Amino acid sequence: MALLIIDRRPEYLGEQRDTTSLLMLPLGSRSYIEYIISSIGADGDVWIAPAFDPSEGYEKSLASLAGSTVKVVDEGGLTDVLGESDPEEMIVIVDAGSCPTCGFSNAATMVTDRKYLGATHVIAVGNGTERARERIIRDAKGNVRRVKRLFHGTSWPHVANKRLAMTFATAGDLAHVSFNSLSDLRRKLGDSGVLQQDQPLSSGLVELRTQEDVLELAEHLMPSAFRRAHHRRYSRRGRHVLVGSDCWIDKSVRLVGPVVIHDDVIIEEDASIIGPTVIGPGCRIGRNSVVAQSVLARDSMVDSGDTVRHLVSSGGQATASLSNHGTNGNGFASLDFDPYDSITGMEGPKLESLPGYQKKVQMRIKRVIDVAVALGVLILFAPLLAIVAVIIKIDSRGPLFFMHDREGKGGKVFPCIKFRTMAKDAHAKQKELYAQNNVDGPQFKMDHDPRVTRFGAFLRASNIDEIPQFINVLLGHMSMIGPRPSPFRENQVCVPWRRARLSVNPGITGLWQVCRSVDRSEGDFHEWIFYDTIYVKRFSLWFDVKIFVATLLTLGGRWNVPLSWIVRSQQHQKTDVQSQSTAQLG
Repeated sequence: MALLIIDRRPEYLGEQRDTTSLLMLPLGSRSYIEYIISSIGADGDVWIAPAFDPSEGYEKSLASLAGSTVKVVDEGGLTDVLGESDPEEMIVIVDAGSCPTCGFSNAATMVTDRKYLGATHVIAVGNGTERARERIIRDAKGNVRRVKRLFHGTSWPHVANKRLAMTFATAGDLAHVSFNSLSDLRRKLGDSGVLQQDQPLSSGLVELRTQEDVLELAEHLMPSAFRRAHHRRYSRRGRHVLVGSDCWIDKSVRLVGPVVIHDDVIIEEDASIIGPTVIGPGCRIGRNSVVAQSVLARDSMVDSGDTVRHLVSSGGQATASLSNHGTNGNGFASLDFDPYDSITGMEGPKLESLPGYQKKVQMRIKRVIDVAVALGVLILFAPLLAIVAVIIKIDSRGPLFFMHDREGKGGKVFPCIKFRTMAKDAHAKQKELYAQNNVDGPQFKMDHDPRVTRFGAFLRASNIDEIPQFINVLLGHMSMIGPRPSPFRENQVCVPWRRARLSVNPGITGLWQVCRSVDRSEGDFHEWIFYDTIYVKRFSLWFDVKIFVATLLTLGGRWNVPLSWIVRSQQHQKTDVQSQSTAQLG
C-alpha cells in the first residue's frame, strides 16, 4: 500500500521557503508529515504532490523529516509513477489541508474489504450521535416548544463532498486522472466511470485554512506527545514539558506546559514559554521574550523582548507585538484558556467527585440496595397493584401498562413501565395539544390534560402509577435514585447534559423531584438540567440517602426542599446555569 499526500502552503505561512509547508510544521513531538506516515503505516512508496510551486530545497527538507523514501512529484511525474506501479496496488490519498480529529490511523483501518473493485472515500461525519444540526422552535414568549435535529446517521451524505478524510483507490484507477483535492478526485473518478463507495467516519475534521486551525490541531495532538513510547528521545522538564536533544535553555526561562521543544533550540534568559506551544527544530528565542500558545516552524527567530502569541510562524523572523493583542496590565497577553486543562483531554469539568475505585464500590452497593428495596416494594404492594389493575381495566379501554422507550445508562434504550393513566390514543393526540404546553424545553405537560382518564388522574396525584417502575429497577434499567428517565428526543436538547445524565442509571426519584419549583406545572427545563448535573457530579451513597429522606418528607415531591439541605457547598447557583440547546453543533 502506497501513500500519496497533497501538501499545501496557505497564505498565513508567509514567504515561500524550503522549510515552509503544512507537512513541515511541528505538531506535538513530530512534524506533520511524520504524524501522517506513522499513523497510516503505509508499507510502500510515499509520494508528495505539492499544490504550489516548490523551491529547489523543498524535497530535501521533506526527506530530512520523513526519510529518503519520500518523493516529490508534479502532475506529470505522478502520472509516470502510477503508470509504472502495479495497477492493483492500493493507494491512500490524503490532503494535508484536512486532518480527522480521530487520527489518520482510525480512518485507515475502516477500509478492510479489499475485494471491493472501486475507490473508497472516507467521509468525516462528526463524533457520535451528538454531532447534529438543530432548529429551535419557540413560542411568542420565547419558550422553547420544539427542537428539530438532523443527526449524522442520516445527514452524512450531505457533507460527502466537503468533509473527505482520505481516499483509497488503485494505481490503475488513478493513472489517467489529474486532481488537486480529494473532492476533485471524487468527481473525476465518477466522470471516468470508476466504481466508488463512501464510508462514514465518526470523527470531526480540522481543515487547516487559518492559523487558528493549526493551533487547534497542535493542541489536539499535544497529549499524545506525553503518552507515546516513541517520544523517549525527549527529556522531561516538569510534568508537561518535553525537550529534545542538543537544546540550550537558560535556567531563568519560565516554562508553563504543555510545551514541546524540538531539537537544537536555544532559549535565552528570562524568556517565557506558555503552552500549549510547539517550538520546532533550530529555533532561537531571545531574552525577555514571550511565546504563548503558538507553533514555531523550523529555524524561527524571536528577537529579545518580542512577544509571539496565537501565531503559526513560517520560519525566519517571528514577531507579534503586544499592541495587536491587548494585555492584562502586567506585560503579558491574557490567555483565553487554562493551558493545564487542555493536556487532560477533558471536555469541561470532571463529572465525578469520588475517586474512581470508590465510585465503583458505592455503585455496586447501590445496586444491591436497589434490588432489595425493589423486591420488598413489589411484594408489599402486590395486593394494591392487583386492585389498581382491575380498576384500570374497568375505567377505560386499553392496555394495563404504558411502556415508553427511555434512555438509560450509556444511552441504552429500555421500556419504562407505568400504569396506564391516559386514553389509548394519547400519544397520537399530543401533537394537537402542543400549543397548550405549560412547560418549556422538549417535555410536554398541561393542566387538565384531556387525555388523562378519571382513575388516571388519581394515580398520577398519588404517584401510584410509578410503582411498576420498580420492575425496571429489578431488571437493572433504573435505580431508586437518579436523574429522571427521559426519551431520546428530550435528551438531545443539551449535549453536555446528556453526556452527564446518561453516565448513571435514571431513578424513580431524584434531586430534581425534591428541589424543583413549588409549582410543578412550571417545569423549567434549565432547572431540570441544573439539578441532574449536580447529582452526577456529587454522587455518593450518602447523597442518595439524603435525597431519599427528602422524597419521604415531601411525599414524593409535593413541595420542595432547599438545595442547601442536601448540598452544603454554595458554589452551585441557578444563575450560572446556561442551556446549550440553541447552539449550532456540527
